[in-house]
Amino acid sequence: MPKGFTDHEKERINSEIIEQGRRLFSTYGLKKTSIEEITKAVHISQGSFYIFYPSKEALYFKILELEEAKIKLKLSETISNDKDSVKKFLLRAYEVVDTNPFIRQVTFDDNMQELLRKLPEQELKAHLNRDTDSLLPLIQRWHENGIRFNEDPEMVAALFRSIFFMAFHKKEIGEAIYPKMIELLVNLVVDGLCREEAPHD
Repeated sequence: MPKGFTDHEKERINSEIIEQGRRLFSTYGLKKTSIEEITKAVHISQGSFYIFYPSKEALYFKILELEEAKIKLKLSETISNDKDSVKKFLLRAYEVVDTNPFIRQVTFDDNMQELLRKLPEQELKAHLNRDTDSLLPLIQRWHENGIRFNEDPEMVAALFRSIFFMAFHKKEIGEAIYPKMIELLVNLVVDGLCREEAPHD
């Protein structure tokens, strides 16, 4: 049986599990990283790992959500008040995702497919709902700045998410043409979706 930990120890160990998990997953991916490797790096037993996470997939998903939160915070600072800012936001999102070592690894070796197979459906649905909820305030800010969308906010959020999900199919699309394809897709979506009006007081 794993030993008990104080609340302070649990907080410290959990931070180390996340840090070492991020490092190992970023380097080797989900399938090639074992719980044993993570626990060795953190200096705890494998049994103790399960105090914090029911599986390595649960840890991977936790780190994915933390990385996405950091990305969203960074992107929220780029919003301005013209239609080009919507394009810049989406292209910047692609750049940030593409240069994040952990997120990049998610797109390799079927890591996302493995995650989808192992995690409970309810947890994945909750994650998608949180994704939509995090985009709605940004869409509202554009609206207040005079950007009008031809669809309701939930549909706009879904379209934006679909662009982000393209990163998980980079290999299938073709890595050589992927950046140009994303730029073209963003231009087509935004030009078809947005119009500019004078912002209301």
